[in-house]
Amino acid sequence: MGDPNGTERVDVIDFGRPSPRRRTGVTAVVVLVVAVVIGVGYQLLDQPEKTSPTPQPSTSSAAGGPLETGGGRCWSQDGNRLQLGVQVRNPAGEAVLQGLQVDLPLGGLRQISAAWGDCGEPSAQDATTELRVGPGATAWLSATFELLEKCPAPYPVRFIVAYLDGAGIARQDLIGSFPDLGGVPFPGCSG
Repeated sequence: MGDPNGTERVDVIDFGRPSPRRRTGVTAVVVLVVAVVIGVGYQLLDQPEKTSPTPQPSTSSAAGGPLETGGGRCWSQDGNRLQLGVQVRNPAGEAVLQGLQVDLPLGGLRQISAAWGDCGEPSAQDATTELRVGPGATAWLSATFELLEKCPAPYPVRFIVAYLDGAGIARQDLIGSFPDLGGVPFPGCSG
């Protein structure tokens, strides 16, 4: 374009050097974008492989199974051996107990045996045999352990029973537990 004097005028935009404030803002945006990209990358890399889910024991009430905790617990100690037990109740249909596992999340004990019976019951049936429990009936589950420490108070013990419910459906449920052994008296231990 020209001006009235016949000279051409050129508009020049001078970007010059960005102000320190603008440089700080751009740097902050770049750092934020890099942090988000790294975070998303870690999330994607940290995903577990897609596999079929491992069945986990569940409480009877959550699984809708017929067995429920009967509320009773027992224990007895003979020297370095400890026997723990829990009572189960079958509210409906006939249940067939088929096996008993004991979960020791923190160790501290070594399982020796498992039985269908109360603590100290001499005629307790080995838990590898089936036990029928009629509607409304209760049964005891017990396990014997070797103490690996003199005072095992902090150790939890959970009983997991495999059974057929009244409809013949195989189930495996967490039935009773000792959240810790703090309530079990051990000779020579405080608390």
